[in-house]
Amino acid sequence: MSREIEFAVAGMTCASCVTRVERALKALPGVESAIVNLATERATVIYDPSTTTPAALAEAVHARGYDPVMADIDIGVGGMTCASCAGRVERALQALPGVIEANVNLATEAAHVHYLVGALDEATVRAAIRATGYEPLAGPAADEDEPREAQDEAAARMRRDVERAAFLTVPVVVLAMGPVFAPAFGRMLVQLAPTGVWSWLVAALTAVVLFGPGRRFFRPGWIAYRHLSPDMNSLIMTGTGAAFAYSLLVLVWPQGFPATARHLYFDSAAVIVTVILLGKYLEELAKGRMGAAIKRLAGLQAKTVRRVRDGADEEVAIADLNVGEVVRVRPGEHVPVDGLVRTGQSYVDESMLSGEPVPVAKRPGDRVTGGTINQYGVLEVEATGIGADTVLAQIIRLVARAQGSKLPIQGVADQVVRVFTPLVLLAAAVTFALWWIWGGAGGLTTALVSAVAVLVVACPCAMGLATPAAVMVGTGRAAELGVLYRRGEALEALSHVDTVVFDKTGTLTRGRPTVTDVVTRDVSRAQLLALAAGVEAGSEHPLAQAIVRAAQEGGVTPVPVSGFEARPGYGVTAEVESRHAWIGTRRLLAEAGLAAADWEGAARDLEAAGKTVIFAAHGDEVRGLIAVADALRPQARQAVQALQGRGLAVVMISGDSAAAVARVAHVLGITSHRAEVLPGDKAQAVRALQDQGHKVAFIGDGLNDAPALAQADVGIAMASGTDVAMEAADVTVKGELGAVVTAIDLSRRTLGTIRGNLFWAFFYNVLLIPLAAGVFDPAFGIRLNPMLAGLAMGFSSVFVLTNSLRLRRFRAPLWHDDSGNEAPRLTPAARRP
Repeated sequence: MSREIEFAVAGMTCASCVTRVERALKALPGVESAIVNLATERATVIYDPSTTTPAALAEAVHARGYDPVMADIDIGVGGMTCASCAGRVERALQALPGVIEANVNLATEAAHVHYLVGALDEATVRAAIRATGYEPLAGPAADEDEPREAQDEAAARMRRDVERAAFLTVPVVVLAMGPVFAPAFGRMLVQLAPTGVWSWLVAALTAVVLFGPGRRFFRPGWIAYRHLSPDMNSLIMTGTGAAFAYSLLVLVWPQGFPATARHLYFDSAAVIVTVILLGKYLEELAKGRMGAAIKRLAGLQAKTVRRVRDGADEEVAIADLNVGEVVRVRPGEHVPVDGLVRTGQSYVDESMLSGEPVPVAKRPGDRVTGGTINQYGVLEVEATGIGADTVLAQIIRLVARAQGSKLPIQGVADQVVRVFTPLVLLAAAVTFALWWIWGGAGGLTTALVSAVAVLVVACPCAMGLATPAAVMVGTGRAAELGVLYRRGEALEALSHVDTVVFDKTGTLTRGRPTVTDVVTRDVSRAQLLALAAGVEAGSEHPLAQAIVRAAQEGGVTPVPVSGFEARPGYGVTAEVESRHAWIGTRRLLAEAGLAAADWEGAARDLEAAGKTVIFAAHGDEVRGLIAVADALRPQARQAVQALQGRGLAVVMISGDSAAAVARVAHVLGITSHRAEVLPGDKAQAVRALQDQGHKVAFIGDGLNDAPALAQADVGIAMASGTDVAMEAADVTVKGELGAVVTAIDLSRRTLGTIRGNLFWAFFYNVLLIPLAAGVFDPAFGIRLNPMLAGLAMGFSSVFVLTNSLRLRRFRAPLWHDDSGNEAPRLTPAARRP
């Protein structure tokens, strides 16, 4: 059947644009017609969904240079209990018109839909979720208290159901099993009332358990059957429903069954529902603990601030504060906004951003970040970011996005789960038939018990939770340690990395170089600094800023310039006093045709000392040299040693001179390094390593290293303070280089946890399904009671969640720097977990 889709297209300016987009769409297989409207900026396409997809339509438009407008919908999904539930909702969402990608996460109970704007809306998404038998809930709210309250209420409802089910199940078990274990108790019951009265009482109590607290399994289970996509609820409904129906038939029509098969299994049905409810309640509690990282981060967001107006303080809601207004932050308080310190001095604990325990000094002009803690003095801060625009809000969004991601390793579980439940139903049916036929006198009873045990024990809850639970805890713990994943897939990719490539300036070094030497001949030191500072004033490069600072500190006034031009990898040029000036590398002078041979001796001596040499030329001759040195980051050597100790190859790539790069490499113990590499060529260097079969992580500042960060299997951006390059890489690490080692260690630990979870989930079913089916009964007399099957099923999910929660205890190793301050100690002896 053909499908019609309408979506927005940006970037069209004329009729020829329309024609190009239409031709691109019509060229796709399965497209019957494509009409593009320039006025509405919409494309209407009729296509065969079995031949092409919305993603292919979007790619065709993008390939012609236009932008298909896309957006995201995040929405909660209530009622999911297993991987089959998540899979069914996901397939329903993927089938909606205009959906590029849809992911449903069982652990977070949320759906993420990436779609073409104009083809879909949130109401359609909600309707699709509801049609599958689940309840669409509010998505991530701006106020983080709302989802927490909803989660607490869900856990409270589950607890009430467990309590009610247990209250009713206890008398069921006592009345059904008491006479077996205590004959005197059975005789007492007979004296009080006929046996039939007690049997009907047990039946009534069981019915209340099944259709009261147990209704949460029966309703979605029936809907899943109607959609021909049975899930965990279907298995529980079938197993307990069969036990209840069989028992009720025996009670109503006993003569219809052989004497050996007239058993009642009301107690099994009631206990199974109660035990599974208990397991689900424990899951809810564990899920609440898994989201602890986001809760703690959200708890740092201010609700009110102390605004300063006319010298007086007034407490107002954060929503009433405007950018540019000043707030007062007292000692011990959280900084409520991102901003600039206007008055006051203090030390601020920024460990929630960087994971570093050492407070950072703050003075007027310094930046502060919302959520950090002011420790000593009173600060007045001018707000530059409020609410959703703060770094803390960005971090929360990043963590939430990463927690909701689906890792490639989860694809194996998804493929198994898709066919698992139908196979379980088939296995239960075969078990029932075989025992009924060959089970002898008690064959019907054995058949029922075995089939019910198979249905209950095989629920694929643990499979659905194995990956998202570990990802949720791992990414949350990473955020607390200063590691932010832009996408969850980077967590898995980082665990497979075997080569780490570092940029030098700003990564292995502090990125705040200082001028150490100024070599001149025909001009004075001040004149050369005035020339270089004037030209470099328009550049944001760390070396340029070092020259400008040197001029300022020496009281030198930069010369006025015009026609400034930055040449990445070469330097900068400008017009000074009607003549051209060049400040940069040898390559820049060579390109300009200027001879620098007379300066080579001095340049080599400076470079041999590990300094970066900048040539300064004005007119048609070189005027002098400026040497700049950049101190290593405090943890650079320890980080390199720790990475090498973990079996990783470490490579350094820099645009700096060969001598300067060699000296840094020697100090850090890096044997593989490349110098004088242009920013664009860094990506080629990464690609060359990948072509050799290496999995590469590139670590840079997230700005001029963007091509290499994008090329690498995992791009890691260093960030400090509020300078967060969150969109430049797959991973952002704050603080010092120890966070890089933490990121790799935690990714490996998380993937190890996921593998353990998946192994347990699969092994558990492989082992217990045959046991429940009675395979071991003829030879060893061993079988699994349905009640124990329910307990085992709940335990499997709790085990997976508890195993994942162990990641919360992950700690970065510690070391002590030269000042005696405690910081991550990067032990080279550490090995892959």
